[in-house]
Amino acid sequence: MDRRKFLVGCSSAIAAMAGGRLSGVALAAPSVDAEILVTVFLRGGWDVLSAFPPLEGPDRAFYEAARPVLKIPLKGEGAALEIGGPLGLHPALEPLVDLYKGGKLAIIPATGLPTANRSHFDAQEYLELGTPGARISSTGWLTRFLDSLPGTAAVFSQAMSLQDGLPASLRGDFEAAAVQKLQDFRFGDDENYRKYLHKHLERIWEGDSPLHAAGQGTLKALQTLVGKVEGDYQPAGGAKYPDGSFGEGLQTLARAVRTGLGVRVATVDLGGWDTHQWQGIKKGEHFYDMLSELSRGLRALFDDLSSTPEKFERRLTVVVLSEFGRRLSENASGGTDHGHGGAMLVLGGGVKGGKVYGRWPGLSSDQLFERSDLAVTTDYRTVLSEILLEKFHHPRLGEVFPDFVLENRLGLV
Repeated sequence: MDRRKFLVGCSSAIAAMAGGRLSGVALAAPSVDAEILVTVFLRGGWDVLSAFPPLEGPDRAFYEAARPVLKIPLKGEGAALEIGGPLGLHPALEPLVDLYKGGKLAIIPATGLPTANRSHFDAQEYLELGTPGARISSTGWLTRFLDSLPGTAAVFSQAMSLQDGLPASLRGDFEAAAVQKLQDFRFGDDENYRKYLHKHLERIWEGDSPLHAAGQGTLKALQTLVGKVEGDYQPAGGAKYPDGSFGEGLQTLARAVRTGLGVRVATVDLGGWDTHQWQGIKKGEHFYDMLSELSRGLRALFDDLSSTPEKFERRLTVVVLSEFGRRLSENASGGTDHGHGGAMLVLGGGVKGGKVYGRWPGLSSDQLFERSDLAVTTDYRTVLSEILLEKFHHPRLGEVFPDFVLENRLGLV
């Protein structure tokens, strides 16, 4: 057993004895300039042809013909937002326009798995394991990435899942913490009880052995964590997170970053994108409200972390992805069915944004995948590999994505 897993085991043992909610506490101080990678998974397969509608040319005509009800209009109420290219933005993405034009947000359409899979479970599993088409790995791609980094540690945990449970991308990481609120990580709610328990655990772990040192360090880390997260959190820069678990998770992430807990990787889910019926295009309808929640959450996170003296956004890279997109043609139930090509967003201080990357495949029937779906022209691992290589200076991409070779970089970071 290596040192990292040994220390994690000691932490878990203390938590079990105490009946507390402690998970994955390491012993060293975090690096003040470490890069931070956040993946936002839109579970259900989002309709990228509504999020980024074509504005001109033959593709606009194909789009309007295929979507008599669900097309995003060019003028009037609910019109697409122009960003200086053949694709526009859904009006609910308006909070991201300034970030795009300011060079902090990049859009990569026509991304996805190299082989089509219209099963939510299978497509999500393949994408998060990093082994499309095969379940050959017992670990997720983020776990393999963290394991292959040089020796680093954190006050709390290097990896956080900002929802209940760990996603497949963090499978096999015994240090990752699933947490919605940092305040939950303490020995009970009664302060006197916590002091009593801490005092007696200190006595248990008196000694000079590595085991005792692990216990002492874990208690010290826990005490540090409690001191950092007591009281209400105040976002910086007037940031306003959306209500709900998504906004709460992003706010927890911002708090963890700003309080120096040593987070290197975080994941957060936003579900509800399986829009087979009553998808809608207007404010107050399902798809509009989902996009609004996404864009307001991303904007709040960026504003929060960029409005402090430390300028945390310079270290931040946020990747938004989903298991697949939706079909070009709307269905008879006012929705869209499972498709193939999707889209990814990359947000951060080090992103070469303000640009749509990759090759747009077109929407004519002979350009569509199986004559019905947006084609995939950029393997999703190309985007992730470039981020690992350029932002984290991680050259051993084969350890993270087996059987994948990064041949053509997009130049987005």
